[in-house]
Amino acid sequence: MKFSQFQLALDFDDVLLVPQQSPLKSRNDVSLSTQITPSIKLDFPITSTNMDCVTGVDMSLALSHYGSISFYPRFQTIKNQVSAISSILKQKQHVIPSVGIKPTEKDRVKALVDIGINTISIDVAHAHLESCLDFVKYLKKQYKSLEIIAGVVATYQAAFDLFSLGVKAVQVGVGPGAVCTTRVVTGHGMPQITAIWEVSKAARQFGGYVIANGGMKNSGDVVKALGAGADAVTLGYLLAGCTEAPGKTVIYKGKKYKTYNGSTSKTEKLKQAKLNPVDKCPTYTQNIEGIESLVPATGPVSNTLNQLSTALRSGLSYSGARNIEELHKNAQFVRVTNSINQRNQNRGVLLR
Repeated sequence: MKFSQFQLALDFDDVLLVPQQSPLKSRNDVSLSTQITPSIKLDFPITSTNMDCVTGVDMSLALSHYGSISFYPRFQTIKNQVSAISSILKQKQHVIPSVGIKPTEKDRVKALVDIGINTISIDVAHAHLESCLDFVKYLKKQYKSLEIIAGVVATYQAAFDLFSLGVKAVQVGVGPGAVCTTRVVTGHGMPQITAIWEVSKAARQFGGYVIANGGMKNSGDVVKALGAGADAVTLGYLLAGCTEAPGKTVIYKGKKYKTYNGSTSKTEKLKQAKLNPVDKCPTYTQNIEGIESLVPATGPVSNTLNQLSTALRSGLSYSGARNIEELHKNAQFVRVTNSINQRNQNRGVLLR
């Protein structure tokens, strides 16, 4: 039994970025461009998560038009995923398909490579598995030029082991998502600010990239994730209510919402088992680490991205950073108490 010397680990609400002297005259002087693999440069550091309620063809096209990219879900047959990816590529837009690590996923990777995909994302709940590392070794041997993003991880050692095998980027976040219950069900996880920081130390050793995945409920959390060492972030909750998200639109108490279900929720597991039963074990639908929910409908994703763009530019300017690379160098965090988080919200005023 180990207690990691009772290591203090911090999440988004545990910290604030310290305002610093800034040479910028305007937030418009800030560049939000970023690199997430050696070959993929984005104009905007926001990507959409590979959840069926968040990313489909429409979301992928919208993010690509905005200068960013989506992680396309893998919870369907190879044929259907390839068809969807092909329709995006046909429109000359970019997308990163997700794959699993079971033996049948080798066929999925081959089919994706055959249609011109040169970057894939390995999507497993815990990427520091021997089976995941072995799958990476297989891919690196079979496809020399294929860029691999792997996740999710939450520790320096996990990132180190993946980068040492040739992975170009890792996704960070075990259990922080709004509809994820991994930490409650399994007792495992790592607060996201500490996880990003630890993983970024491994990334710097290998010249790799870090993508923060989950737990960001507002633009300030995104700035904190970038400041902690992320090159980009992957969003679910903040995009799930957008028109382009595939979740169903429902009316509840006279207001419009969209469904937002965890990928390992009961509803989604039953769907996945029906859509692609080939590699599902008998207990597949019993391993539940997510919940079903509704989020307010928020309109076109371009509105959300425009709001985030303005907020992120402002956030970087407060740290005197002209770009994300400078934010990595300049960012200074302070630990805050719960009372600060309460004061950060509205303080007794009537909202209207």
